Amino acid sequence: MSKNFDAYTALDKTGIENKYVIIVNGEVVAKGENIEEMLDRVRQEYPHERPFVAKVPEERMLVL
Repeated sequence: MSKNFDAYTALDKTGIENKYVIIVNGEVVAKGENIEEMLDRVRQEYPHERPFVAKVPEERMLVL
């Protein structure tokens, strides 16, 4: 897989359920609820990188 995806799967998701995380180069660079503000800030700090964005699901999420 990718470095960012591996970082997401290894992430301790306790306390950030239903929030967004943004990972760049294998590091979490932002987490919170306002994805637009977070992405604007991350794009300014890392203009040449492609951020990995994910919403952390609740512990009891059922995907069919």
